[in-house]
Amino acid sequence: MSTYFPPGLPTDPPVLDPETRPYWAAAEQDSLVVPFCTACEQHFWYPRGFCPRCTGDAVEWPRVSGHGEIYSYSVVRRGFGAWAKHTPFVIAWVTLDIGVTVLTNVVGCTEDQLAVGLPVTALFEAGDGNPPALRFTPRAGS
Repeated sequence: MSTYFPPGLPTDPPVLDPETRPYWAAAEQDSLVVPFCTACEQHFWYPRGFCPRCTGDAVEWPRVSGHGEIYSYSVVRRGFGAWAKHTPFVIAWVTLDIGVTVLTNVVGCTEDQLAVGLPVTALFEAGDGNPPALRFTPRAGS
């Protein structure tokens, strides 16, 4: 029997600021936007109001598909605090089709499904009155 990793992981409240409002507004609509610097023409992660490459502040927030693949992952079997009762869970680096890599959780799959290169898609989980948290799940047909 393979371990199933359910949705519903705990989420710490994020710091909400005016610079990242477009990200959180899109997340509330189950839509992923990734900041794009118009000066150096690159997407970047994590959401913020300036480009970490060129420090430009001409940032756009285009909607992206949320498709990507697992670059690397680990199954966490021992946790602490709010995470302790949710073990085991998966933490992973996911590289989006647009080229940015996101540190996230993978949910809605079994341990047997997990693999480097597994196609995944973004989903947002809301809980405990916090804004939705970005997670990933295997893409249909994977």
